[in-house]
Amino acid sequence: MMSCKSFMLLSLSLAAISAYAYAQIAPGSNAYLPPTKNGYDYSEPNTPFKPSPPGRPAPGPRPPSPPGTPRNIPGQPGDDHVHVPGMPYDFEYAVQDPETANDYAHKASSDGDVVTGEYRVQMPDGRTQIVRYTADWKTGYHADVSYEGEAQFPQGPQPGARGGGGGGGAGGYKY
Repeated sequence: MMSCKSFMLLSLSLAAISAYAYAQIAPGSNAYLPPTKNGYDYSEPNTPFKPSPPGRPAPGPRPPSPPGTPRNIPGQPGDDHVHVPGMPYDFEYAVQDPETANDYAHKASSDGDVVTGEYRVQMPDGRTQIVRYTADWKTGYHADVSYEGEAQFPQGPQPGARGGGGGGGAGGYKY
């Protein structure tokens, strides 16, 4: 069992060590500083972002518009919207694996304002669904859907044949 003197000595020692450690870390300092670069693998913009114009109202509820004023359409940017373009990008990928019946692709590009792209998916009936789309900050997403090929519905298994129906011994997916 610990004596009262030992307990007091241990308590004071722990308090002194804690005070020393706290003094080493200055109050208000932040050990998690932001990265020195922009954090991504692309160069900084050529023109810096412009601050909001002075006198712009703070975010929050707005007073109701007087009657007769055009209203903003829900989901659309208002007249006071300030558009800041995004980073341009371009990508493409495709997967074709006949063993697992996976066949799909996607490609898209953006200039920072408008995104255009296309994706293709092999449907279970054998057709390929193609979606060509355009999206921008002002008008939203617009898609044109089309199909290639003819739908095919193969007949089920022949009597006495293995597979089909999900019973034991069915082919199923192979990984």
